[in-house]
Amino acid sequence: MDDEINISPEDLQRLSPNEQRELQVFLQSEQQKNQIAKNTHSLAEICFKKCITSSITQGKLAGKEETCMANCVNRWYDSNLQILKHLDALRASQ
Repeated sequence: MDDEINISPEDLQRLSPNEQRELQVFLQSEQQKNQIAKNTHSLAEICFKKCITSSITQGKLAGKEETCMANCVNRWYDSNLQILKHLDALRASQ
């Protein structure tokens, strides 16, 4: 799937300045949603490969697998939170 959205300069010239701003905000929002979806998929794949050791036949994870998945997701979340805090601190110090 192509992540880039291509709009020609001619297309942009047909829009009013307000429409151009709205389009820019919309595109940024869609790109952020796409990145969140990619991150979520990546997290699910990593944790699934790490934690799921048996076939899921009853529509439910084994107890150890469920615990492993929860811990995996929580570690990922905590790590990302720490990274964001660090980036905010760096940004604030500039």
